[in-house]
Amino acid sequence: MDEKQEAFQRVCKFYNDGQYQLALDKLREFAAVYADELDRGNIRDIYQAKAVCLHGLGDVMGAIASIEQAIAHDVYLYQQQMDYSSYLFFSHYIDGLSDQALRDRHLLFNRFFEGVQQYSHQPQKKQKLRIGYISPDFREHIMAYFLIQLLACHDGQRYEVICYDLSGEKDDPITVQMKGLVEGWRDISRQVPELAAKTIHDDKVDILMDLAAHTGNGQGLRILAHKPAPVQLSGIGYMSTTGLKAVDYFLTDIYCDPPGQQDEDFIENLIRLPHSHFCYTPSECVLSCKQEYVLHMPVVFGSFNNFNKITDRMLGLWLQIVQQVPGSRLLLKNPKINQFHKEREVQRRARKIGFTAEQLEIRSWSREYLPEYMDMDIALDTFPYTGGGTTCEALYMGVPVITLTGTRHGTRFGYSLLENIGIGELAAANEAEYVKKAVSLAEDKELLIALHRNLQGMMKASPVMDGAGYTREVEAAYETIWRKWLMGNKKGR
Repeated sequence: MDEKQEAFQRVCKFYNDGQYQLALDKLREFAAVYADELDRGNIRDIYQAKAVCLHGLGDVMGAIASIEQAIAHDVYLYQQQMDYSSYLFFSHYIDGLSDQALRDRHLLFNRFFEGVQQYSHQPQKKQKLRIGYISPDFREHIMAYFLIQLLACHDGQRYEVICYDLSGEKDDPITVQMKGLVEGWRDISRQVPELAAKTIHDDKVDILMDLAAHTGNGQGLRILAHKPAPVQLSGIGYMSTTGLKAVDYFLTDIYCDPPGQQDEDFIENLIRLPHSHFCYTPSECVLSCKQEYVLHMPVVFGSFNNFNKITDRMLGLWLQIVQQVPGSRLLLKNPKINQFHKEREVQRRARKIGFTAEQLEIRSWSREYLPEYMDMDIALDTFPYTGGGTTCEALYMGVPVITLTGTRHGTRFGYSLLENIGIGELAAANEAEYVKKAVSLAEDKELLIALHRNLQGMMKASPVMDGAGYTREVEAAYETIWRKWLMGNKKGR
């Protein structure tokens, strides 16, 4: 490794450690010092690193501009594939991006895989199906709490489950727990896509499900492009179509994608579960957090969503809500990621549109944040990038959530959760209704207290936390798509 490479690796360490602003400063210094020595690949690496840093700081549009520059300077095909996946993931934060535009961006992804050699498969009846799950998130990650019931409750008489781990990280307690629930586990994090696909094909996997799509640089999709399994699907961990023709199905539900709607947004055929398309299992920290709720007078609204999801439009709607409930205030906190610079930016934007110091409180990141749910009465969901795990967490802690429902899959997570729990009336179809529902709930103190008292029990009794029922529904879907494969109808169309 030469001096320039060593210098760049030192810069990378800063953003890998989450020191994004310092990393940006060091990237500028690096580009200035080695300006005469930078080739196309070096420039790509700088832009890619800048995109990571800017996204970490909450500058989504800056991150998208940088990743576009990285794509323009990509030297190798695998870099284009990775960078375009990041571009697609970042696109979900853009307020005002139409469903059609988002779909079109995703459908362009397949062009990176034209001519990729795929495995061929011959239909064969089996007494026992082998199911493969592929993800970089078999660890302490929100995805684990949406997946673990699918592993724990699977029918061992009919299905053999193998997990393909892409994280490359040391096992944590969640990883260890998951390993004990399945029949096979493969660490394929260091294998190139061709070799990883061969591993899966050699394992004779019948149905392969990717759980991350374009999150994590699209690692799993680059493997699925080789068609290592005869039937392939994606879902749970992503908000849109994969855009990859090698993926046959996408897992959703009747609330996120109502029958007869949204099909054109997907390259895949939709599998609509009759209830929820994911099943939530609270973490040990959530389960052990016992707090007593006391109604605030005046009411406190709040959001613990990622600050990157807070658009100017949402701040404007939240200001309308606070202004219509005299004395109320808004509590914001991102407990998952330390976004110190983003906190200041959100506060600046909020003040600019009219929030006063008394109407807004922004708390800094902390590990022990769960008791702070008791400091709010009503949670306000973000849009167009809605909450998933955060919404589940709030509801389990007894906090009712007001969500704004859009027309595409990723904007309807909150609506699906609320309908499944039995409080679909808290979902709004438009902005005016969003404000009205939040204000009305704040004014109905008896209902607010009753929801805080009963929400956890309602959630436990709902399909959102019925691990056995959820797994039966998913496995019934597996039987349907496998039967279609045997009949020669690969995508069920």
